[in-house]
Amino acid sequence: MKKRRKLCYSYLFFLAAALFLSACGKAERQRGIEGYIYEAELLSGTEDWGSNFKSSGSWLYYIGYGSALYRIPLGEDGKPERESPAGARFSAGDGILDYTISADGEIYCFYAAAGWRDSGNVELAGGRLSKYLEDGEETFRLSLDGRKAVYASLPADPGFLAAGREGRVFLLNGDEILAIDETGAIAGQADITALRPGEGYSGTERLLEGEGGRVYYMTEKEGRRTVYELSEEGNDFRLQAMSGGGWEEKNSLLGKFYGSPHGILYCGMDGILQCCSGEGEWKDMLRWSDSNLWQNAQEVTWMPEGRVLAGFMVLRDGDVSHEYYLLDRRKVEELPEKEELVLACIGVCRNDLEDAVIRFNRDSDRYHITIETYDGEDAVTRLDTSLVSSDPPDLLELSELDVEKYGEKQALADLDEYLEKSSLLKREDFLEGILEGYTVNGRLTGIPSGFMCFTLLGNPAETGEQPGWTVEDMMALMEAHPGRKLNGFSFYFNLERLCGDYVMDQFVNRESGECRFDSDEFRSLVQWLAGHSGSGRGYFDEEEVEEPLIIWERIFEFTDYLRYVSRSDGKLAMIGFPSQDGRPLYRAESVNAVGITEKSGYKEGAWQFLEFFLSREVERTWQLSGYFPSRRDLVEKMLEEAATPGYWYEYDCATPEEVQGVEEMIAHADFSLKDSLELQVINIIAEETESYFTGDKSLEEVTKVIQNRVSTLVQESL
Repeated sequence: MKKRRKLCYSYLFFLAAALFLSACGKAERQRGIEGYIYEAELLSGTEDWGSNFKSSGSWLYYIGYGSALYRIPLGEDGKPERESPAGARFSAGDGILDYTISADGEIYCFYAAAGWRDSGNVELAGGRLSKYLEDGEETFRLSLDGRKAVYASLPADPGFLAAGREGRVFLLNGDEILAIDETGAIAGQADITALRPGEGYSGTERLLEGEGGRVYYMTEKEGRRTVYELSEEGNDFRLQAMSGGGWEEKNSLLGKFYGSPHGILYCGMDGILQCCSGEGEWKDMLRWSDSNLWQNAQEVTWMPEGRVLAGFMVLRDGDVSHEYYLLDRRKVEELPEKEELVLACIGVCRNDLEDAVIRFNRDSDRYHITIETYDGEDAVTRLDTSLVSSDPPDLLELSELDVEKYGEKQALADLDEYLEKSSLLKREDFLEGILEGYTVNGRLTGIPSGFMCFTLLGNPAETGEQPGWTVEDMMALMEAHPGRKLNGFSFYFNLERLCGDYVMDQFVNRESGECRFDSDEFRSLVQWLAGHSGSGRGYFDEEEVEEPLIIWERIFEFTDYLRYVSRSDGKLAMIGFPSQDGRPLYRAESVNAVGITEKSGYKEGAWQFLEFFLSREVERTWQLSGYFPSRRDLVEKMLEEAATPGYWYEYDCATPEEVQGVEEMIAHADFSLKDSLELQVINIIAEETESYFTGDKSLEEVTKVIQNRVSTLVQESL
């Protein structure tokens, strides 16, 4: 059975006591790692740069136009010379798939013909490996005719080559790693057949260079990455999996590995980790937040004098451009002193929020914010531990958290108090529904920068054209069309998304604690929903079904409404979700809902950031954000601009009826916080009905267990 989705919250039964027992006041935070940070300098004249950078001696190399090798001279200070920003073409010809440079400055280039299979995999055939001196002289050419290799993909920096000790270079060649000596002869090989990603799998593999001429092979198989060190055994090479404290913690699929003369580098969301073989452990090298840079570094290269070159894709005025920064290691004590704040996020911090933090840090003379991300199954537990410590985060991104639990324990400051005093923002500046959604026990726990809507669509000839219906109406629709399914989503998914409110309203009395799950009515609901859902059991399982009666769709921007609803040639009508009273209902999910922790010693700085983000930054980015803004004035501006002729290339402009349709959708959007009790009840139902679907238990047996478990849960919540 597939692992069930875990709820993104934890019980904070210890939080109230800890809030009083923990130390209060401002903690002395230190920016950087072990007293150092990497200060970032934006390089100019990089518009024509390519990819796959490597530095050697007084040169910075990269693959550019025509898949040729280019190099830029480095000045005495180790920085690329501004007089020749694009560099000069190296005399190695076109069609280079990968290259590497030895410690002695010898350049190895790999050439092969690439073809794409129907599966999406890449097949390399034939080709050659050439060795060049720094002056461009070719000293050997190894033919690879007759050899073929299949790879999952062909990235810009594929990692086919790695320079080793004693003049050897290693070539990743399908199921083998070839060792080539200084004369161009194959001196040995390592069989990696059992280690490679499976056929058709999208996992990555590459060679990596380490300190002292060490060579490694990194492979991603069955969703897990492993790094092996190559060690010589006669004419063959043995692969030994890396071990050592910290490796498993850093084994994330979100980052990328790079080789360097000072050990393997792992570029992740928080920063760069470094692993030196002599120590065998991964250590923090730098944090992107300390350098006021983004989390999505596209490439990282070790440079002379211990510097790092980092490339980023940045959105500027609606266009995506590449920016390259040279990072120089500096002592923190040499930099202007700032008060250090922490913004904690579960999972990935959205690009626009991250960009706002970077801009705030660059603008502020007083404050600096570090983004801390928590991921993995124990992410919320670790965050809770941090919240009750003597040095909690100052800001919380709340979108993936059980806000009601934190709000009830008053772990979050009341932002209404700050809005009342603010000269930039007022409560009435925002859609009331979105603020009500984040109000717990009369306290405003967070303010989102925007939101996204979800709706159900149907054939107007079957569902009607007007939004608003009930679960009973949905059942009647199914009876009128026997043999059809609601959709291809699983029973679990439909139970939560379509029937969650109905289940809590019909079968749970929140005041008395009484439940009615051991009833014919509930058993009929289970049978009906299971019979009209997809056959998958996992939450996100989905199968294709013929002519589904309803379609789940997202409306994140005005153009989504045009695409899926008003300009669908009359094929679809937006009917919304079933509600208890049949009124129109759309689900809304907030974006970038940021709150201030009650225990923060830097509340003034935290609020300054929120003002900066929700006023100046939101005004700058809302049109490119990919979601609806939470501010009233920006919603009005969005509707006004949508009606302007020629506003969109594809759709021209919105009609008055379409503007009204989006207005009504927003007006009927439900911004309620996730109901933790409802989610737990749905989880119990999905878990226990599994044995009914597999035939291990009768439905009567299953509903008795559900009745007992949910009754206990509800009683404990009273």
